[in-house]
Amino acid sequence: MINKEYGSDLYYFEENNLSKRTSPFESEKISLFFSGRVALFNLLEYGIHKYNWKKVGFPSYYCHEVVHFCEALPIEVVYYNYNPFSNNQEIEWEDNDQNVFINVDFFGVKKIDTSFLVKSVIIDDVTHNLLSMNQSKADYCFGSLRKQLPVGAGGFCMGIREDIDLSVDSNDYANRAGLQKLSAMFLKSEYLLGNFADKETFRNLYMNAESKFEHHQTNAALSDIIKSQLFAVDEEKLIEKTRNNISIAKDNLQLKNCSVFSSVKNTELGIVLMFSESSSRDELKQYLINNKIYPAVLWPSQKNEEDIYFENRFLFIHFDFRYSLEDINFMILKINEFFANA
Repeated sequence: MINKEYGSDLYYFEENNLSKRTSPFESEKISLFFSGRVALFNLLEYGIHKYNWKKVGFPSYYCHEVVHFCEALPIEVVYYNYNPFSNNQEIEWEDNDQNVFINVDFFGVKKIDTSFLVKSVIIDDVTHNLLSMNQSKADYCFGSLRKQLPVGAGGFCMGIREDIDLSVDSNDYANRAGLQKLSAMFLKSEYLLGNFADKETFRNLYMNAESKFEHHQTNAALSDIIKSQLFAVDEEKLIEKTRNNISIAKDNLQLKNCSVFSSVKNTELGIVLMFSESSSRDELKQYLINNKIYPAVLWPSQKNEEDIYFENRFLFIHFDFRYSLEDINFMILKINEFFANA
């Protein structure tokens, strides 16, 4: 790479010498959609019509754009009080067979033990831990594909206790939005290689395409061009490389006054650092940006006081499959230098 930078949006990634394999996302048990929120929308619509689902509950700490997308459905949308970082894990929920409980695998680190639910319909959100979809004990699962995999768009859902066949048509709006996102990914890869100089062009493409994900015109099937990209990806290989990179980072980071929100199973989406003070988080965030390491906050714009408290005190750092050992060591070095001088 000529223009080195780390984090932020995934770029176009092409693997060579892939052995012939069938993607798990080609399974007849899986329905593919433009995005994860579209997948959930259609799954809820299916349950409303077939099983008369009345209420769907999301954790209070969540991506609220997904919730907003589903509010167009004829179902009561509520939040149950839950934050993966909090010690207060008591959940108030009315357990009946017309209520749907969305259980999120947060950062591939933590999800709720739903054994206290006897009657409710359980839907697992495996966006941050795609490889867990076949181990789900829920009634259904869904996820966005573009958080862990280098694809321009995509979401899926599947039935665990029953086979479901959810199909919607493709449309030009969704197809063009996916192509726009894919174009941004390609131009970013060209920029990193030194073949394209105008960074603002692909940044604007990313942002414009991303804004289209919130529109209900994207309630559509995944386009053929994104499907071909998805089916060519070896998701196990890429996610395993991500996990190896994260394991190296966890073993070598030398932190002060913060902790790593992590899994003993090494199933993380990335490194999540939790600070006791928001000012310390902000200092590290700016330091990393100054060194062309672009962290994230997942998710911004939380609503209740406790969730805002944690939103302001953690930082997500990408250590995914894009990065070589040299890259990982550079990021570790920069983070350790920050804490050494803190």
